[in-house]
Amino acid sequence: MKEFIKSIRDTLGSLSRRFGLASLPMFFTALVFLDYAFRWVYAGAAGGTRLLSLKPMAFTGCWALLITCLIALLPRLGRRIAMGALGVFFAFLVVLHGVMYNVFGHFFSFADMNFAGDGAKFFSWTYFRLPKKMYFFVLVFLLMVAAAMVLAQKPKAAGRRLWLRRGCALALVPLCLLGLGFTHQRLMPEESYVMTWDASVDQDAVVYRSFTDTNRSMKLTGLYQYTARNFAVSFGIGTDARSAEELTEIFESRVLPAANEFSGSLRGKNLMLVMLESIDTWMARPEYMPNFCRLMDEGVEFTDFYTPLFLSAGTFNTEIITQTGLVPPAVGMPNSGYSTNAFPLSLANLFKGEGYRVNSFHPASPGIYSRGSIHENLGFEKYHSYTDMGMDDYQLDSQMLRDFDSMTAGGSFYTYIITYSGHGPYTEEMGNIAAPHLEKARRAVEESGVTSTPENMEEYTRAVAHAMETDQFIGGLMDRLEESELLKDTALLFYADHYGKYMSDKEFIAQLKGVRAGTPELYHTPCVLVGAGLEPVKVDKTVCSLDVAPTIADLFGLDAPLNYYAGESVFSPGEGLVPFPNGGWYDGETYFTGGEGAQTGEDHRAAELIQRVETSMEAVRTDYFRSWGK
Repeated sequence: MKEFIKSIRDTLGSLSRRFGLASLPMFFTALVFLDYAFRWVYAGAAGGTRLLSLKPMAFTGCWALLITCLIALLPRLGRRIAMGALGVFFAFLVVLHGVMYNVFGHFFSFADMNFAGDGAKFFSWTYFRLPKKMYFFVLVFLLMVAAAMVLAQKPKAAGRRLWLRRGCALALVPLCLLGLGFTHQRLMPEESYVMTWDASVDQDAVVYRSFTDTNRSMKLTGLYQYTARNFAVSFGIGTDARSAEELTEIFESRVLPAANEFSGSLRGKNLMLVMLESIDTWMARPEYMPNFCRLMDEGVEFTDFYTPLFLSAGTFNTEIITQTGLVPPAVGMPNSGYSTNAFPLSLANLFKGEGYRVNSFHPASPGIYSRGSIHENLGFEKYHSYTDMGMDDYQLDSQMLRDFDSMTAGGSFYTYIITYSGHGPYTEEMGNIAAPHLEKARRAVEESGVTSTPENMEEYTRAVAHAMETDQFIGGLMDRLEESELLKDTALLFYADHYGKYMSDKEFIAQLKGVRAGTPELYHTPCVLVGAGLEPVKVDKTVCSLDVAPTIADLFGLDAPLNYYAGESVFSPGEGLVPFPNGGWYDGETYFTGGEGAQTGEDHRAAELIQRVETSMEAVRTDYFRSWGK
């Protein structure tokens, strides 16, 4: 064995002496290769920057050379350790980006770490079903890094090569920094805030400054500049902040439409807001969810409703938006801010001001997403978890009805409910949700006409079984309200937290929804308002989750200045407009994300919309409402 080890050492030493000069060029090439391979595999991600565009080429070349030069200054052992550590880090980062894109449709951001601990509780190996060529390229990259480590030479103490290598490296470092700084500055717009959809404006600069659209930012900058700038933006390093006076001026300058025929029509009624976990349009079929479909036939259905995701934590994203009417900032704010910031215009605070009992109900423990403290901070009297509701299995929505009396107690009430059973992954890992409905789901799926691979169909069937459990809760809730004679005085708004994103095959999701992947129709979700004597009607206006809070405030005649909300009442006159976190907008027909193709007639509306969204984010991030009204 000793002889064998000695022979390996001799062989490696021989390779190092003969090809040692190739070590650093090999590592540089590996870094460039990984970036280009990664962006090539995900060429279909949103963003129009070409693979060989000058901007990502400049960033990647400068970063790869800078890292290589810094490593060149180290002794051989240090070089090997640095190469190995960086190689593993970047390989891991690329896989992480792939997993995030697989689950959420966007690349990883350091801002996602605010929710990493809670999101990890729903981990599944199915999320690692990345394109095989991506794993192949990662393996090639690691082999190249390993080769560079093996070939690293041990220079003589005062050898000419040592001083030549270090001298060249030291000379190149400032040139690399100059190249990075120059390219960075070229992309920074002159104005701190760009509120325009004018096609003449450099949209790359708009994307680069905000850096909240991870897909376009990755395409624009490449892996290494993306990592550095995303870190800075995510933690608010070097970012500008508007003053409270500037925010007030923007809020107050907004012109709102006059009251409509529905304004105050539900004044004095009870309200239940029911956010449905992962219930997508393709689940809302009579054979899968008969109770929910019956409500869509009997209530006020919003047929063109969307749930844009500004945070990777999709449920928390829509939770904050619909309860506060504000948009959570994607970057620059820790999760703890939602437990301490002031939210005087939250629905819970507004209804409490009207003398209502206000409580929230969700099976998850209070520590998940810090809901216990956050809901209390939003104005709820109590957050009721599965233990409070007496549930044996916190994943079964139907068991929440055990605490129906608490949901409707105390005269006038505002009750906020978040279901759980629609959550993924749709595998045996959450088989207890599917089990009570699995056979029924298999029969319904067989008759549905949906076809795909065996793996997709198994996931699909289990997803249907999950939806059936949620539907059982919906049916039970409506029955209990009817039996207790509360339905005539209680309005219920059912809406989804996000589309059914937990299916592994994203193309299959698009197929189920009858849309193209990457289009706004992917975020189309069901929404219906029922009870309180409301007549059946279909509302075809394009609306979204940002409109929930102002709509409720409008319908119930709550004392709230609607110009401070990011959305508007769905019953306001005029066409609706949905914002997306990539800076785009959708009006039901046109989806615009910047660049050529802007319609001049939409410029004003779109600019006003993005101003609302960005001002709302800034207000949350800076705790603007702490001193509001004083």
